[in-house]
Amino acid sequence: MKRWAARAGAGAGALVVLAGGAFWFGGGYDRWSSDRALTSACDGVLPADGIRAALGEHRLKSFDDRSEGGLDDPTTSLRVTCGISRKHAENTGKDVGKGSVTVTVNGVPTLDQEDRRYESLYPGIRLASLPPAPLGQGWSGVFATADSPTDAKATTAVLLDCAPGRGDLLVTVTVEVDKNLGDMPLDNPERRTAFARVATDTAANASRRYGCDAELGEPLKTAPLPVNEDEYVAPADAEGTCAGIAARGKTVARAWESERGTAPYETCVLGNSRGDTIHVVTAHYGPYAEGAFHDYVERAGEPDPTESGQRSGVLRNGGYWTMADCPGGAEPAFFSLTAPRDDGTRTEADRTYALATLKAFAERSARTHGCAAPTAPSAPDDSDSAPKKETP
Repeated sequence: MKRWAARAGAGAGALVVLAGGAFWFGGGYDRWSSDRALTSACDGVLPADGIRAALGEHRLKSFDDRSEGGLDDPTTSLRVTCGISRKHAENTGKDVGKGSVTVTVNGVPTLDQEDRRYESLYPGIRLASLPPAPLGQGWSGVFATADSPTDAKATTAVLLDCAPGRGDLLVTVTVEVDKNLGDMPLDNPERRTAFARVATDTAANASRRYGCDAELGEPLKTAPLPVNEDEYVAPADAEGTCAGIAARGKTVARAWESERGTAPYETCVLGNSRGDTIHVVTAHYGPYAEGAFHDYVERAGEPDPTESGQRSGVLRNGGYWTMADCPGGAEPAFFSLTAPRDDGTRTEADRTYALATLKAFAERSARTHGCAAPTAPSAPDDSDSAPKKETP
């Protein structure tokens, strides 16, 4: 009897070992570990299915997971950051390649005085020198890409207009994968839509999680492909964000633009006949207006020009800015024109063209967003001094 019991116990132990081995080598542990990372990271607002669609069925791990504040906290801004990445499959030794999703959820505006010492209040969204595309489909957001021979990278930003008295939510998601190991490039519509859906699904979850109660957009059917270097038009033919801007001979002969919409960040890139960038004109709304003003004025240690009633002027990098009031008590829109190749030899004709360009761009953008007419750009001190070389 004892011998039979011992054999039975040994058999049961062997079955446990076999089951454990099957669980481990069959991928059960990887799935359990990944599920745990996906449900616990980022305050629980990540869309597990969406991240798996973007990164594939690999073992995943979380990193840089931090949460603080809340939308109902009058003193501390909500800030949630986390990342999910592919983890090397130890049981197979297979190289799974680079793959990660980095997520930030920000309460808007930034309330903490300590936070305003940071280099930037909100994550950046431009991955390339050319304009990102408006997300559309009922979402206030943009989609930007950087597609190299080895890597595919996309950043999607979604701004949620929360119920009155609760501020707003900005959700920023960057997905990066390694094309050398089979990941599809971003010119594949299905692939880039999977990337963008991580952001819209995270935004929907965050709206519920933090009591934002925003009106959400439609489930994404596609994600727009931003303009590339070959897709420029003559300024006279521009119909999107560069519409209404005049050419200037060979100096300003090309325009790269996105569709005009209600995205919180819009830009128009102007170049010469060789394709060099001459001017970048940008419209910042909501958190991006707050962030731009912070970068150009507050963090730079400059006196706040708006305290003296100033609504336009010269940037520290030699560019120009102006503002417009927007409805519903929103942050004033901030419009800027910069010249990345400014060599300090700007003439009066250069200045006149730049101010006219900023005026035309700002007026059209403000009108589309339902904002008041922006202050006419002016630079009373610009002709008395060369542009400073510091950049914000």
